[in-house]
Amino acid sequence: MCSSRSSGRPLARHRSITSSRSRPSRSPTRWASTEPMEAPLQPGGDGLRLVGDSANRERAEPDRRVAAWLTVLLAGLFCLNTAGGWVRLSGAGVAIPHWPVIELDAGRKTLLPPFTEDGWQAAHQAWATHQDALRAKISAGEIHGAALGRQPESIDDFRGMFLTEWFHRLLAAGVGLLALACLGTVLADRGLRRLVGWPVGTAVILIGGQAILGAALIGQGTSTRWLFLHQGNAALILGCVLVAVVRLLGPPSERTRTSGETLSRRLVLLAAVSTWLMLMLGGLLAASRHHLPAGGLLGLDAGPAWWPIASVGTNLLDNASLHHIAHRIGALVVAALIIAGLVIAHRRGAPERARLALGVAGTFVALQAVLGIATGVMPKGEVAVPLAHLFLGHVLFLVLVLAWHDLRRPQDLPAESGMAPA
Repeated sequence: MCSSRSSGRPLARHRSITSSRSRPSRSPTRWASTEPMEAPLQPGGDGLRLVGDSANRERAEPDRRVAAWLTVLLAGLFCLNTAGGWVRLSGAGVAIPHWPVIELDAGRKTLLPPFTEDGWQAAHQAWATHQDALRAKISAGEIHGAALGRQPESIDDFRGMFLTEWFHRLLAAGVGLLALACLGTVLADRGLRRLVGWPVGTAVILIGGQAILGAALIGQGTSTRWLFLHQGNAALILGCVLVAVVRLLGPPSERTRTSGETLSRRLVLLAAVSTWLMLMLGGLLAASRHHLPAGGLLGLDAGPAWWPIASVGTNLLDNASLHHIAHRIGALVVAALIIAGLVIAHRRGAPERARLALGVAGTFVALQAVLGIATGVMPKGEVAVPLAHLFLGHVLFLVLVLAWHDLRRPQDLPAESGMAPA
């Protein structure tokens, strides 16, 4: 035993052999939590306190609000794309031949549809003048006859066409204003700017380009060869907004890196890019199919797939047989990529949401095949089936974008999400 003599110091001055951990603390007792600690301990006026929880909650609130508004924007964009498809397929796209305002007689300009019979007559006369200009381009070989759109049988029929196009423009204006409001909110907050600044900013730029492109296409009629640019740009806008939404809502809960995740991600990215190209190819086919003769289910005997006497640009933009065959081969490529990505994702333990998205994509590919065949055999002028084919194509593209997002490398996770890669 140790005594005061052996130590040379009084016993009262010895340090206690009791560990400092066993001594009662003056600060409030904190029990160890079974949950993983998400925030460090910092000293405060009342002892140790958890920091970060309240900050995370305060950070999450504006993120959720902006994500909600971006979701509304995404829904609005879907409605806008569907309305645009209806405008094109119904032949009402040139009912209002001027943009952004409506020009009537005597140089009168307005943003609203006519409210009087004289106003409707003036709008009809403006449309008839534009039709004459399109016919001159048809005679010169610049555009084909389908660019004239549907010919109204009466003033009431024209009124329906006019209001269809006017509603499309009104919806586009509303979506554009909402996109600007979302961008302003994101730019005003440093955290939001770092997290979703690039996808939201890119979407707004593309929306502006979409408006300019739409205005330029009016002079080419309803079935212009450049329609594919309008369609492809619309899909990119949807993809940017979706990426912003999922980044704000946080990554999926599973973030363990697997050996097959990189391969799955590349396959899904390739499938998404191929689907985007298919959407643009569908736009080309929609413009050129008016010259496509009956060629069976696959269109393999619908004419030469390459015009030897025509230029490369003419073949790529106007050869309906080439578009017909390429569209079907592309559909097979997309289906193969999705199936391969789905199999690898399930075998290698990819995130659950990514596996679910790929499963849904596989179902959509099967539905697209049915709708594509139905579109090919439907009589010209049918609207519902081609519109469903277009709508589901955009949905398929977004599902693949979601799967690609969830298959990204762990180090790609945004720091603001509060989750570290495993």
